[in-house]
Amino acid sequence: MTTAIQLLDESVLPIPSVAGTVPLRIAIQHIGCKLNQYEAEAFRADFQGRGYEVVPFDTDADVYVVNTCTVTGSGDSDSRRAVRRARRQQPEAMVVATGCYAQRRPGELADAGASVVIGNGDKAGLVEHVVERLAGQTLSPLPLPMYGAPESPIATSPRPPRTERFLQIDRVVDGGRTRGTLQIQDGCDEHCTYCIIPTVRGAGVSRPVAEVLAQAEKMVAAGYRELALTGVHSGSYGYDYDEQNALVDLLRQLERIDNLERIRLNSVEPGYVSDELIDYATNSRHFCRHFHIPLQSGHDGTLRRMGRRYSTAEYADRVRQIAAAIPGCALGADVMVGFPGETDEDHESTRHFLEEMPLTYLHVFSYSLRDGTPAERLSGQTPHALKKSRARELIDLGLAKRLDFHRAQIGSQVQVLMEEITNDGLATGLTDNYLRVRYESGPHSASNRFDTVLVTQAREDVLFGEVVLQT
Repeated sequence: MTTAIQLLDESVLPIPSVAGTVPLRIAIQHIGCKLNQYEAEAFRADFQGRGYEVVPFDTDADVYVVNTCTVTGSGDSDSRRAVRRARRQQPEAMVVATGCYAQRRPGELADAGASVVIGNGDKAGLVEHVVERLAGQTLSPLPLPMYGAPESPIATSPRPPRTERFLQIDRVVDGGRTRGTLQIQDGCDEHCTYCIIPTVRGAGVSRPVAEVLAQAEKMVAAGYRELALTGVHSGSYGYDYDEQNALVDLLRQLERIDNLERIRLNSVEPGYVSDELIDYATNSRHFCRHFHIPLQSGHDGTLRRMGRRYSTAEYADRVRQIAAAIPGCALGADVMVGFPGETDEDHESTRHFLEEMPLTYLHVFSYSLRDGTPAERLSGQTPHALKKSRARELIDLGLAKRLDFHRAQIGSQVQVLMEEITNDGLATGLTDNYLRVRYESGPHSASNRFDTVLVTQAREDVLFGEVVLQT
């Protein structure tokens, strides 16, 4: 038996169902970055658009999808753990592993319990693949028969990845947020010595402008009021077709979409923060006052060993120019500790550099050796305990900077895009400059609206305030 559903484009697709039973249940988990989160949302939207029920990952499901990460060793272990958890939760389910770790080590995920492994090059066809496998089964009342026993997994052979088709999100998923993520780019050509991502994501590819705009329009029509643009290397948008100002051009075109109130960039590498981008951000009414610019190290020798294509002086110039041009701008940085050969003096240089920079928060992580990267062959690997202590020092510095930035907001009025009212009755949302704000919800409070809030208190992780105006 089949049933039919109506999609946004008015097409009708048959989906498998079982007489007298609920729709088949899909559970989806992403590990790691914002791009993986976007892809997981795209899977969720596609499955729901075909009539499947998407359920929490820690509940019984007929299909589990894990979008894996391999940036660090913890990404690998978290990915394996999610697959094992799914297999334990429902031994007879189809467990699908995809993403960067699936591209790099498909056999390890099969050993963990995945019954289908799909590399990055085939990720865009994941939902179709799952639907076809479901349709090929003789369906019976739940629980379903096993789809590929874990001891004999069916796995695609990951081909060299290159994004030829981007995943779409054309609708608000159940529980969807007021702030949507929109992929504009995939892959990377930088080849930093510590990084495995160019191997598992492939060369940099820009999503066609028309496709980006079409999805943005559909997302805004579905209710999103803020879109965050994401990719592996978003700042390089357009470089694969020799258009170095393509990102600014795209941002200007996105601004013309009615009812799109905010546009945010998730991350831009230092060498791609151009004067044109800063000028645009300074004068735009829609671009969020928020730049995340990875640093990795505040020591020039370490940057050279990392294969980073800028100096600390060049980085400082970009950050200071933004801070001077855009008052109140949130400025974040990724920082790596314990890269091979990093001495105590090198680490102290990084700490001092960070203290001097007008950064408002830090993402600190320890170097993780990745097989097949040039850094694997470098001498002077840093002991784990030393990496941990260096990371703790910079994390504390980042928290102090964040608290200073938060305290500077006390007494000011901020515009909050309200996301939800939590169990304690407080509304919560984000400002354009990346501040989490909690406040008493007024009589007209509702998610997906802008509230003007007077900031009265500040902590490291959140601001508190009082509603001044609801729109």
